[in-house]
Amino acid sequence: MKGVAAREPKAIAPGAVDRVRPAERDDVVGQAVLFTVVGALATAANAVLYMLLRGIFPVGASNFCSLLITTAASSAAHRHFAFAARDEHRGRMHLQTLAVFAFYCVSNNIALGLLGLTVEDPSSVAEAAAVAALSVIGGTTRFVVMRLWVFSRSARHRASWE
Repeated sequence: MKGVAAREPKAIAPGAVDRVRPAERDDVVGQAVLFTVVGALATAANAVLYMLLRGIFPVGASNFCSLLITTAASSAAHRHFAFAARDEHRGRMHLQTLAVFAFYCVSNNIALGLLGLTVEDPSSVAEAAAVAALSVIGGTTRFVVMRLWVFSRSARHRASWE
């Protein structure tokens, strides 16, 4: 009996009490909702951190530091909440985190540059808003990459839940 319970999909493994079972997180809509919530919180944290750092550092350094912190934190949060039930490819996860960081560094600098061309001496709030607006595009791309490449399902793991 003890061995049978461990193989059943509804059995809860020791230490996994605080996690939602994989079957509940396997649908794309549920993952997208969790991903969006984490992404929105990360975007807000990035904007606040950027504005705080902007009072101390120039644009580039504020952008770099706020992105470094929030990209690492959001990657860990996405892994824990939105993709907890999926197989993780650690190398792909680290590569994706670095690629996201590089993407946001470049795209944020472009957004800040375009804002500087259209608004003379923009406020840190306007700069943070420009960066936050651009994160919607990056977040959508990031979700697709994480779902299809970083946290892909193996055929063996899918079969164990069917």
